[in-house]
Amino acid sequence: MTNSVSQKIRASLIRSPVQPQLSLEEERRQWEDAVRDDVIAEGCSEKAEEIAGTRCLWLLPDNPQNDDILLYAHGGGLVTGAIETHRVFCSQIAVALNRTILLVGYRRLPEHQATAPRDDFLAVYSLLINEGTNSDRIAFAGDSSGATVVLSALVRLREKGTDLPYAAVSLSGAFDTSLSGESFQSRAEVDPVLSPESLIDWQKHFIGRIDLADPVISPLFAELHNLPPFLLLAGDHELWLSDSVRMAERLKAQGTDSSLSVYADMWHVWPMWPELPETAKAFLEIDRFLTRTQQLV
Repeated sequence: MTNSVSQKIRASLIRSPVQPQLSLEEERRQWEDAVRDDVIAEGCSEKAEEIAGTRCLWLLPDNPQNDDILLYAHGGGLVTGAIETHRVFCSQIAVALNRTILLVGYRRLPEHQATAPRDDFLAVYSLLINEGTNSDRIAFAGDSSGATVVLSALVRLREKGTDLPYAAVSLSGAFDTSLSGESFQSRAEVDPVLSPESLIDWQKHFIGRIDLADPVISPLFAELHNLPPFLLLAGDHELWLSDSVRMAERLKAQGTDSSLSVYADMWHVWPMWPELPETAKAFLEIDRFLTRTQQLV
């Protein structure tokens, strides 16, 4: 049953509208302005650094439990989202997991090539490895389209024969830009933050530039064998639910160790609301997964 905290938050949510009069630059600026004065989590510090030519932000818990690094790709449909929109969220993850997070401010579409987010993420990872951090101390994570960046990066690393991180985590992964999942219909009336119309409008940033089912932006259709253990979390009330369900099935079918947890009544990237009991549960599940998986390396 939905808890009172969830009910209160849900009542305050507004579904993303289609705003044809709003430019992408204005959309980005509105999101960044809305969170500009937000304060990072207590018990965490931040340090900006340019790594491999990419803006990054370290989120550093006061007393991390180990020297692991969670390399994080932010969401935002590959076109919005930034370090500024995700710094507070990532600080909350860092404190909850008591692990260092490196948030990657990758180049976005449509002004850059479709491979740019993946390539920037990989460049940061490669520099960490080249400077002496072992791959068995690094895990990948991302929310929404950030999970697409993570999957695309893993596939590319496997293709190149490069050492892979020891684990990966997806929060409400958006793995299919073609929007072919059944939940875009079945969850259309219950998702409190996203509408089918807004996602169809979002596709305009890719149409005419790249096939919507290209594995670079839709890794659901990639070859997914020989990847590290993967944890997927999704909300039962989100339009993107089918992406996590199908991704978990495809990962298992191709021999990759994966697990999926679907949280009842939750919406897209609900852990961004720290007051939710389901957020604490999600962070605990991620922590246990990373701890268990790292011990097996």
